[in-house]
Amino acid sequence: MKKLLTKKLTIKTNFDAENSADIQKFNDACDTLKAQGFNFETGTETVATQFLRTLYFRYSLTTDVIIWVLIPLLTLIWVF
Repeated sequence: MKKLLTKKLTIKTNFDAENSADIQKFNDACDTLKAQGFNFETGTETVATQFLRTLYFRYSLTTDVIIWVLIPLLTLIWVF
C-alpha cells in the first residue's frame, strides 16, 4: 500500500487575495520557507461563500420537495 499512497504534511492558509497586507504576509512566509530550505508549492483555491452555500441548500431542498412530494401527489390526484 505504501507504493500507492504516501502521507505528506501540508499547510493551508486563509490569506485574502484581495488584501494587500495579507499578500505581503504570504510573501514573507514564502520567503521564510525558502530561506529555511523547505520544498513547497503555492496556489490558489476557489471556495464557495456562505451565501452560495445557503442558496444551494435552498435550491436542493426545493427540488427535493418537488421531486419527492409534489410530483407523487399530483400523480395520485391525476390517477384517481
